[in-house]
Amino acid sequence: MSEEVLSVTELREFVNQTLSYAYPLVVVEGEISGFRINQGKWVFFDLKDSETTISCFMTKYQLKTVLEDGMLVRVAATPNLTKWGKFSLTVKEVELAGEGEVMRAYELLKAQFEKEGLFDVARKRSLPEYPQKIGLITSRDAAAYNDFITIAQDRWPVTEVEHIHVHVQGMQAPTDVVQALRQFNDERPDLEAIVLIRGGGSAEDLQAFHHEDVVRAVYASHIPVIVGIGHEDDVSLAELAADVRASTPTDAARRLLPDKREVANQIDRLAERNAAGIRLHFERVERVITVFGHQQSRLIAQLADKIERAEEGMRRSLDRCLDTFGYRLALAQRTLAGVNPERILARGYAIVRQDTKVLHAPADVLPNVPILVQLHKGTLEVVLRGKEDMDDETQTSLEFS
Repeated sequence: MSEEVLSVTELREFVNQTLSYAYPLVVVEGEISGFRINQGKWVFFDLKDSETTISCFMTKYQLKTVLEDGMLVRVAATPNLTKWGKFSLTVKEVELAGEGEVMRAYELLKAQFEKEGLFDVARKRSLPEYPQKIGLITSRDAAAYNDFITIAQDRWPVTEVEHIHVHVQGMQAPTDVVQALRQFNDERPDLEAIVLIRGGGSAEDLQAFHHEDVVRAVYASHIPVIVGIGHEDDVSLAELAADVRASTPTDAARRLLPDKREVANQIDRLAERNAAGIRLHFERVERVITVFGHQQSRLIAQLADKIERAEEGMRRSLDRCLDTFGYRLALAQRTLAGVNPERILARGYAIVRQDTKVLHAPADVLPNVPILVQLHKGTLEVVLRGKEDMDDETQTSLEFS
């Protein structure tokens, strides 16, 4: 033989290299058979059609949807020839094919998420009343994007819309959406809401929004999320996990953004009510002032009358006090006049002093000390020349000089 001889292992490696070069990633559709999970980490199943069966392998971490035997799926995988000589697919991603399978997985995942509390109404947050900054996640090529932007500019043009383009269907869609949600939460914490939308389609087209990673990313968002997927009758698991569910992308815009015309009308009505309230208030104040003015006039008149009567009473009391004071003053004057020493001296009495001391008895007299005798018309100085034994009733001989 002239051809190069290969070992079995070299042949397997050659086949795998050829496959990886020609088909680095293939998408294969088939029905699941023999689905099992080993050690909680390794997923094994067969993919088959009416004629052929291929073994498939993937990790539990990569499995983001519920699989069962009989489901029709598409897998993105790398072809591989194992060392046991068995052809297999190393699966990277799985998506359901066919509406029946999508709905079966939908119900299974829904029950699982409900049990975990991802749809709990108590944890849902309200949207801002007048948002200034929002994030939009959708495909820029989709009609949903144009519809939302048009309505946003018409209803509330002051809102800043930050957009991240994503695939909204296919195997790439879940990864794109999860990354966009994380990017907004990490880089734009100032956003007041995140909008996740896409237009209608088949159940198979919308299955990215039933994806476990997408649902958990919506649930984990620190920023309130509103999700509007498909038509009004379509309800994705991402919508159930969101803070607010919109029936369509258009409904999402209307739920999130106020209508400037309605706000203007509300302001006009509020201003009118306030103006009417102010007018009514002033009318009430005017009536109160009028009534108060009349009452004040009566009160002032009554007060003036009371003051006048009080003044009259005070004048009478003062007159009585003055009369009483005059009488008492006259009496005091008469009394003082009666005890005036001048009048007593005028009747022939005298005041006798010695050394400024008034003498009351002969025994008080000191010898050889001048004695002053105050009379009505003058004063006499008397010197005592001799003094014998005297008492209160003894006559005293005096020599006047």
